[in-house]
Amino acid sequence: MNKRGDLTGVIFLVVSITIFAIFLLIVGYIVPQITNPLVEKIGISEEINNSLNASKSIAENTLPTLWFFVFGGLMLGLLATSFFIRTHPIFVPIFILLLGIAIVVAIPLSNAYESLSENAVLSGTAQEQGMIGFILLNLPLTTFIIGIIALVITFAKPGGGQTSLG
Repeated sequence: MNKRGDLTGVIFLVVSITIFAIFLLIVGYIVPQITNPLVEKIGISEEINNSLNASKSIAENTLPTLWFFVFGGLMLGLLATSFFIRTHPIFVPIFILLLGIAIVVAIPLSNAYESLSENAVLSGTAQEQGMIGFILLNLPLTTFIIGIIALVITFAKPGGGQTSLG
């Protein structure tokens, strides 16, 4: 594929982490609502209780940690593709325009997450997922910072992004 740049990856990153964070917010609320009554009603053995508690622990601890790995992996992937794609400085205005579009996309996504996290039902779960909320409430600024870093890496690398050593 002959790509001339990959700043659209910023838009993909923003949309992906927001969708995953909203999913975690809902799952983080639903799983304790289901597992706690199940432990009381059908928790007749230690194995059943352990499996229900493990499900609750995964929803409350493991999945938010997984969000950070997904966020970091997408960001590293974006920065790696920014380094290895050959570009010409003539594409800087197009990249700046795409960064602006990414920021415009990030604003309603951030507002949607904020509305969900301020909901009386989901606010407790949102407070438990503090850093995810912080990043998503500041998503336009986060998008701008990641986009500028990707832009600098794309156009400031030596040798025009040659992928071979020869």
